[in-house]
Amino acid sequence: MATTNIGALLLAELQTLSTEARRKHPEIKEAAERVIVVLRGIKATRSVEIASELAKSDEAISPFVLGCKTNNHKLASISVQCLQQLISHRAVSPRSIAQTLSTLNEVIHLGVDIQVKILQMVLPLVTMYDGCVYGETLVDAFHLCLALQKSRDPIVNNTAAAILRQVVVAVFDRVVAEDREHNDDEQEDTRESDMTRKYAKDAFFVLQDLCLWAAGSDTIFILDETVDQGLVLDLIESVLVNHAAVVARHTSMLQILRERLAPFVVGFFAEKAPFTLAVRCIRIVWLFIRDLHVDLAPECEMFLSILTRLVDPGITSKGGRSSVSLSRSGGMQPSKTVLGSGFPLFYRVLAMEILRNTLRDAQLLHQLYAQFDGDSNADTDAEDCHVIADVLKAVGKVAAERPELRVSNSDGIPGAQAVGGLASEGESLDSKQVGAHNCSLRTEMHKLLDKHEPPLMPEPYLAYLAFTALIGVADGLAEHVLPLCTQNVACSAPATNLAPGSVLSSSLTLTDTRVLTAKQLLLRSWPVLLSVYTFYLVVRLDDLLFGQIMDTMQKLVQVSGAFELNEARNGFLLLLCRSCLPQAAIADHERQLQQGHRATLSPVDELEDGAEPKVHALPLVTTSLSGVTFTMNTRQIECLRAVVACAQYLASVLGPMWYPVLVTLQQAEELLYQSHGRLQSGPANANTAAKTGSQPTGRRASVSGQSVPAVASDDKQLLSSDLARIRTDYARLLGFVRTCGGDAIMWTVRALCVLGTDLSNAPPDVELQSEEAAMRATASIIHRRLSAVLNRPTFAIDQLRAFAVSNVDVLVGATGTDDQGAWRASTRHLLATATHPHAPAPMRTQACSAVSDIVLAAMDLVSQADSGSDTVSQQFIDSVLSGEAQVCVLTPLLQMMNGTAGDGYADGARFVDVSKLTLDTVHMLLQSSGRSIMRAWSVVFDIIHTVLDTPQATGAAGTESRQPGYLMRCVFPCLQLICSDYLEDLPPHCLRRCIECLALFGRQNEDLNIALTAIGQAWAVCDFLQGLQTTVSDGGKVELVSTVLAASSKDTHDAIGEIARVWWHEDLADVSAHATQQVLWILLLHSLAQLGCDRRHEVRLSAIQTLFRTLDMRGSAFDAWLWDAVVWAVVLPLSRYTLVQRSRVFDLIRNNRLDEMLEDAQDEAARMASKSGVFVEDPGRLYAKQWDETAATALQGAARVWAEPRAALDSIGCADQAWQCVWRLVQALFVGEPAQTVCKCRPDPQCSLDVQVGDEFVMSLVAAESAEPESAEENGSDGSDQPNESVAGQRAQLRTRESMSAAIDCASLLVNSNHLATETKWRIAYRAWLSMGALATLVPLSSSRTFNEDNNKTVVVTHDALCLYLRQSSTIANAHKWLTEADAHALLHVARLVLMHVEVVQYAADDCKMTNVQEQVLAVARLVVARGVDSATAMAMAAENLAMLVVLPYVVCASRVLDTTDVVQMTSQAFAPMTKRLDVLYPLSNESTERKHSRRAVRPSFFALSAGALDCLGEVLSSLPSDDHRAQILRSGVWKHAIVAMGMHMVAPLAPVSDWFVRVVPPKMIQLRSLAQPTCGALKDAWNAVGSVLALAMCIPPNMLDEGYDCSRERCKSDTQGLAVDVQIRIVDAVVGASVEYVGVEQPVEIAEYWTVLVRILEWGAVVAAEPVVVLGTDSTNAQELTMACFGWLFRMTSVCLDNASSGSADSVSADSVSADSVSADSVSAVPAWVSAAAAPALVRRSAMALDAFVNDSRLVGLSPLPQSRIVLVRLVLENLAQLQCHPQALTNSTQSPASHIRALYPNLVALISVNNSSILRLVQQCLLRVSAEILG
Repeated sequence: MATTNIGALLLAELQTLSTEARRKHPEIKEAAERVIVVLRGIKATRSVEIASELAKSDEAISPFVLGCKTNNHKLASISVQCLQQLISHRAVSPRSIAQTLSTLNEVIHLGVDIQVKILQMVLPLVTMYDGCVYGETLVDAFHLCLALQKSRDPIVNNTAAAILRQVVVAVFDRVVAEDREHNDDEQEDTRESDMTRKYAKDAFFVLQDLCLWAAGSDTIFILDETVDQGLVLDLIESVLVNHAAVVARHTSMLQILRERLAPFVVGFFAEKAPFTLAVRCIRIVWLFIRDLHVDLAPECEMFLSILTRLVDPGITSKGGRSSVSLSRSGGMQPSKTVLGSGFPLFYRVLAMEILRNTLRDAQLLHQLYAQFDGDSNADTDAEDCHVIADVLKAVGKVAAERPELRVSNSDGIPGAQAVGGLASEGESLDSKQVGAHNCSLRTEMHKLLDKHEPPLMPEPYLAYLAFTALIGVADGLAEHVLPLCTQNVACSAPATNLAPGSVLSSSLTLTDTRVLTAKQLLLRSWPVLLSVYTFYLVVRLDDLLFGQIMDTMQKLVQVSGAFELNEARNGFLLLLCRSCLPQAAIADHERQLQQGHRATLSPVDELEDGAEPKVHALPLVTTSLSGVTFTMNTRQIECLRAVVACAQYLASVLGPMWYPVLVTLQQAEELLYQSHGRLQSGPANANTAAKTGSQPTGRRASVSGQSVPAVASDDKQLLSSDLARIRTDYARLLGFVRTCGGDAIMWTVRALCVLGTDLSNAPPDVELQSEEAAMRATASIIHRRLSAVLNRPTFAIDQLRAFAVSNVDVLVGATGTDDQGAWRASTRHLLATATHPHAPAPMRTQACSAVSDIVLAAMDLVSQADSGSDTVSQQFIDSVLSGEAQVCVLTPLLQMMNGTAGDGYADGARFVDVSKLTLDTVHMLLQSSGRSIMRAWSVVFDIIHTVLDTPQATGAAGTESRQPGYLMRCVFPCLQLICSDYLEDLPPHCLRRCIECLALFGRQNEDLNIALTAIGQAWAVCDFLQGLQTTVSDGGKVELVSTVLAASSKDTHDAIGEIARVWWHEDLADVSAHATQQVLWILLLHSLAQLGCDRRHEVRLSAIQTLFRTLDMRGSAFDAWLWDAVVWAVVLPLSRYTLVQRSRVFDLIRNNRLDEMLEDAQDEAARMASKSGVFVEDPGRLYAKQWDETAATALQGAARVWAEPRAALDSIGCADQAWQCVWRLVQALFVGEPAQTVCKCRPDPQCSLDVQVGDEFVMSLVAAESAEPESAEENGSDGSDQPNESVAGQRAQLRTRESMSAAIDCASLLVNSNHLATETKWRIAYRAWLSMGALATLVPLSSSRTFNEDNNKTVVVTHDALCLYLRQSSTIANAHKWLTEADAHALLHVARLVLMHVEVVQYAADDCKMTNVQEQVLAVARLVVARGVDSATAMAMAAENLAMLVVLPYVVCASRVLDTTDVVQMTSQAFAPMTKRLDVLYPLSNESTERKHSRRAVRPSFFALSAGALDCLGEVLSSLPSDDHRAQILRSGVWKHAIVAMGMHMVAPLAPVSDWFVRVVPPKMIQLRSLAQPTCGALKDAWNAVGSVLALAMCIPPNMLDEGYDCSRERCKSDTQGLAVDVQIRIVDAVVGASVEYVGVEQPVEIAEYWTVLVRILEWGAVVAAEPVVVLGTDSTNAQELTMACFGWLFRMTSVCLDNASSGSADSVSADSVSADSVSADSVSAVPAWVSAAAAPALVRRSAMALDAFVNDSRLVGLSPLPQSRIVLVRLVLENLAQLQCHPQALTNSTQSPASHIRALYPNLVALISVNNSSILRLVQQCLLRVSAEILG
């Protein structure tokens, strides 16, 4: 091709040519110049345009033609060069083509360069000048090429041959264009059509001549006899290679091939030929087979037969088309020569290569099979059509004709090369492997066209060709079939990240002829393929070839499965399975173990009649493992992966073949695990290492203790990666089973179950007997299995678990349909393994764990289905919504707990480990998926009940393997979780079961902590029930429990039990229904009440506390029916039971019969003691304390029920009777009621309530309780040695400090409730309360123990308890307005009983401070006073009680002071029983040396109480509201008693008493003056009492008050004791002042006697000052103050007017010498005459004594001064005498004048004149002056 402009190039060449020829060849010069002119005349510049212009005339080539004819090399070279340029640019005129070819033929001899250029022009002439070169012109072109091809120059020769081939191809290319132009592709080709078209005609003649040349005949079109045969064959091959279709379209050409070429080829193989021709002929045969097998079928069939016989000379024909041969002449003749015999080896090689090409071309192979073998039908013999079958058979025979290549056929696939050992002598490492590197030629033999001799080839080359040919067959089948039935899908198993994979979409339909052909081909060829693969799997192949084998075998399995050729599929798959494992090594290993008497876990059971024999003779599991010294090599691993891939692809159609597949996988995984997975890379078999002496790879430390060499770290890393990939393949396989549908899932599960049965020795599933037999029949290839080690999950269980977990939605979703066998089979097998008594314990645990994982996964998927997850199948979602899925999922757990596997299985055993794992599963399920259980809650509670209702599970040996309560501790967290999180999800009947389970857990004796926690869980149920909304208005229950109980004739306990059974079994509506909620509430509370009766203290106490706290917190929502049930069926029976049981326990303890009660708890106590290490030394004391606490807790809870303001309680049946029962129970606890006397607590509508409290109520109680029993029967004794005791004694034995305190607390709660709003209930409470106090304070005088102490020397009735009792007494009495006088009287009586209790009287001996009880007694008295304001009688009774309290110290201490007075006698009588008891008990108490108090019992003084009572009494008397109250006080003698009581306290100098007396008595005596007439006698007694008190206050001797006693005879009282002088002065002033104010003009009758006593008292007070100084020896100032006070009142009473009485002048008397109260500020202005008459004589007598004493004392002391107090006294007397205006009638013996008193004292005054004291003398002077004035006056 020109690279420059053709015009310029031609101009240059023409000028050169012109220059060179101008001398010798002018014609050339002229021709050149003419062309130059033409070129220059062309205006175009483009080469195409220039060439087009030149082609219009013949002138352009004339110079070059002339130049060639000169035979001048130079000119010819230039000319040829220019012709080449013109031809290549299409610048030659068509008319000049022939001339050009002729010219070129003339210069052919001029040189190689010219020859090469000529050859370069031939092909463009043929291809670029289509309409010019044909016919003779074409022949010229061929001749030109053929001539040059004969050149000896290799370049020219080869170039000519190449050009010739291109020209031939170009000829046929033109036929293609011609055919396309005539558009006759669909027309019939005839000889005539071939001859009429020039190009077809040329092609025909060319092909004909080529065939003639090949056969050595004369040509017709191209006349040349010396053409090389090899070249001809090459030209024919070129035609067939490039234009076989053209030849096939033209009949004439086909006929040429059939008649000329085919016979030649057939004849060629009948004789030996050179290698070059053989190669070319075999290539033509290949082209016939490949391209012309349709049009030249007989010839192709013949060629295939020839090739088959060349490959396998021993093959014979059985007639048919394959038995004919074609002679060289073209006729059809019988073959008389056996082809292949005696032929050189390269013939077989060439034939094998062609056959390999044929077999590796899938489309061609299928076409040939369809053409030659595939037309057989049922009516014809298949033997008649077996061309391809013969080919395959021959190839297979050649492939396996070298048995020396095999390594072993019993130990799996050999490795790629030896490891650790050297190759045998004379062999290289490569010679041991078969592969392309050492078994193939670099270039296939039929491609060696340039070789004259066949090359050297490896011995296995033919086998290699044959084997690869068969590999090609498999690849071709797979390439054609698999795309039609394969789909690439993603793994649909949930929670997987597996990559997409290929699976069989569906079985192929045979409507497609290609598919049918492929199936027939496989059906014919699979035995050959199987035999070849069987051979080569034990040949050591290189990696590439081994990879091809694995790939094609995998494809063959897949194609066979797709065609449903089960026999072929099973054969290939079983071959793969067998090749994966080192069978010989495994058999040898197991044989050694058997010889060593290996101990196994599962003994071999004898086969039953009719049972299928197992394929293994020994158990397949063990815990003892000898070191495994072999493992799988890398090739076996790859084979294993091929098995996995095949199983994945054919999962939907494998059926029973799943079993051998899974057995293979299990054995491979087990072997890798036992050998640490170390992969061999080369030993021929498992014994290679042993033979070579190298150390085998095995476990580092086997289970049996045998040591094996350690694995290097690098090997371990390799191991981990390989094992990881293998396990990933396993997971991938099972993951894609889901995608393949129900059959795949079902058979996979069945196979895993059968495999698991092999390992566990569990009984087979009767439902799978036929399937199991079919599966075991397919696994016969595995003669010996490796025993699995049970130190990890076994393969079958682990894979079944993983498979079920991944596909649980499909398995469970199908449970409602016919396709539910997979779930059923898997769970039944796992359950059978878990419950089989002879299954290995590790496998039982694994099976249980598998069930656990499956159930958890299923419930997790249920949760996802509830949330609308897209990854869950719709069928599963529908099953979840209907609740069937949950029941199906949880039922296996229940079966596992029961030890059953289902129908058809014998009942298994319950094992602790299995039960433990089951319960853990339930717990985890509740934690993760509890909300999704829905309708399966009944199954959950059935599981829980299994633990509660069945005996303890057993271990492997049949004995109990865990400590008691083990399963209880496992299952209880499940119930806890339900109560805490899922109560709102439970239906009503399950809520009831939940309550029942809590009660059962509380009653169980295995674990105390669980029992207590179960009781605590009741709070969760309470909270849930409290939060329920009543949306269904059903009205609730109508008939009250109290009504049913009242109508029942049974015992109370039995009647309540019958009612409870109805609650447990009645149908419940929706949880929102009111009646349902009522039943749930009462069941919960009733269960707690039953637990409150438990014999374990902790349980019953916790239950009771929980019960009553529930009522406290939730009771506000209860209606009347529920409260009625709670009160009569729960609270009261429970409270009564605790009291009765408490009494029983106390009686047993007292009678030393506690062993009767301890027998029931003996075992538990022993366990507790052994567990805690604590030994209870005194069980009686412990039990008493526990039951005491129980009863107290129950009663306190019952009291709290009524303490809250609940209106519904008033609406229950027999509400008042229930209230009374509560109080009686509290009373029983307080006083210690015996068991036989505790109230029955049963409703009785006909019962009348005794609520009144009479005047003698307390006394009757005391009398009844103090009575001594006449016999043992009356005491309730059983005839033991215990002494008979009174009822009070019995109760004292049952009382404890804690019980009394608890009872008081209960009463406090009841008192503070609003249930005292009615009089009936208040009187019930008041009567019970008084009874409690009266009975509790009684002292058992005949008690053999120290009073008020129990057996533990603990004080029972404490001071604090009594104080609390009295405080609550005040609260009850003050609660409402219904307190009567009788009630108050009883209350005061009880208060006195409490006051005189021994614990109170000896609590404190401090006279100055009241104890708490005394304060409360006084508070009770004040309360009665306050409540008696409206009743004068009650007020009088209260005041009288206070008066008794005032004098109580003197009664208790037996004082003789005023002991004959009424108040003392009354007080003695009232306190006589108590003081009698104290007189008896004091010695008993003092004899005890073990009291806990620090001091012994002492006689109480009660002075502090008396003082308080005095103060209270004073308040009462000072605040009497009306005259009626005052009159009642006087009439009842209370006033007198009060005054007397006061007087008794004058013995002790108590300032509060005197203050009270001064503040209250004198003013009130004046107020009583208005009541003198109606109450004269009482008022007289009162005034007399005042006088007595005043005398006591001044410590006047009793005889001083006697009438007729002369005070003057007694000069003084030397030892004055009593009140202080100032107090005495205050009392005197108050009493005398009130007395003076009280009197009138006439002397009152009621004070006549009193007034005489009063004057004598004042006179006695005035005589004190007369004591002589020498006797006193001290200053008597304090005594003189009293004397002056008495003188003062005598002066006032004697004076006519008190105002005229003076205390003395200021000059003579000092300011502090006289008391400020000496003259009353409120004195009356005039004194009655009778008053003055009574006082004047006494005044005169005491004044005379004072004056005489002063004179006498002055004389005695002489010049010494007298005490100042004496002087002050005398001055006072003289001053008052001087100022006194005496009543005229005061002194009867004197003149009636105001100074008659001075006149009576005149001698005494005169005697004072001798005294040396100016102040006194001045006063004496005044007196004398006054009297002198009257005398003189």
